[in-house]
Amino acid sequence: MKRIAIALTLILAFSASYGQSNKVVSAWNYMKPEYNELDKAKVAIDLAAQHPKTQGQAKTWYYRGLVYHKLYMTKDESFSALDPNPLKEAYLSFVKAKELDVKKRYEDKIIFKIKVAGTEFFNKGSQEYQDKKFIESLESFETVLELGTLPYINQVDTGAFFNAAIAADQAGILDKALAYYQKSIELKYNGSDVYHYVAQIYVAMGDTVNSVQAYMDGIEAYPDNSVFLYIKLMRYYLERQQLDQAAKYIRPAVEKDPENFSLWNVYGSAFEDTDIEESIMGYSRAIEINPEFFDPYYNIGTIYFNQGVELNNEAMSIPLDQTEKYDATVIKRDELFKKALPFYEKAHELDENFKGVLVALKEIYYRFKMTEKLADIKAKLDSQK
Repeated sequence: MKRIAIALTLILAFSASYGQSNKVVSAWNYMKPEYNELDKAKVAIDLAAQHPKTQGQAKTWYYRGLVYHKLYMTKDESFSALDPNPLKEAYLSFVKAKELDVKKRYEDKIIFKIKVAGTEFFNKGSQEYQDKKFIESLESFETVLELGTLPYINQVDTGAFFNAAIAADQAGILDKALAYYQKSIELKYNGSDVYHYVAQIYVAMGDTVNSVQAYMDGIEAYPDNSVFLYIKLMRYYLERQQLDQAAKYIRPAVEKDPENFSLWNVYGSAFEDTDIEESIMGYSRAIEINPEFFDPYYNIGTIYFNQGVELNNEAMSIPLDQTEKYDATVIKRDELFKKALPFYEKAHELDENFKGVLVALKEIYYRFKMTEKLADIKAKLDSQK
């Protein structure tokens, strides 16, 4: 009787083990194209992955990776909805299979599948970013980075660092964004643009010192390809009326990119309060390069118009008995308004609804009794009320 009991125990143990191994085989069969029963495949392989008899086998986890990868790839929503992130489960299963595959029976297949998963996570993260699912996108790109650190993969995906940075940036996870941007800089990925992103992160953190330093570092690292960084630095100093600092960066910038009309417009802004002739030269150069650029027309018109307003105020303060001085001042005033007129009219042609231009033209048309044009401008201003 004792022998029979032992035999029965062995038979039952073998039966249990065989039953769980059979579930692995069943999962394989269920996911074959001729059956395509991925729901049953998932149930079978999950049971095998949880059972003590089969959870330590490389084959179980390799097949589990295959099942979950099928769930990720399927177009059938009833199957794809069975797991919230089947690609992640597939990847983790393949990694587990690699750990357990001491005999290296599945090694080549597993490594291939993990590399494929890396490409798919990259594509998934890109699509999630396009869909504005920034947290999900960040997780996908971080998985690509994690995957690259596996000793049997050992590769650095420079694009994944940058994409993780912009996803984290958009998700408002600034510490991660900054770390990934800085890693992109270390890897020399995406050139000087990354320094701008770093600077903007510091701005969001309220750290203007490091923001400015990031722009300076970018200019130092990419002296021949950093015009955009020069512009950002100049605007930073212009906004703070630090004109000497702004001028310090504008001259080398236009030397590096002399056909950049936007840069010449900024050049004009940098000198507007310190050297009017230099300022008008910059704006004029912008117009030469791009005759359809609104800003420099408006800016030159405003320089002459404001000078005319100053002379008008001066004329109004001249005593009544000083008629010659008054008349001379009025003539100079009107000359300045006339200089402003063609620039404002061209700006109006380019943007018919810009209020600053409409108000200035109304004043000039009234002063020179250009009644028909004045009526048109008044009508446009009234329509904006």
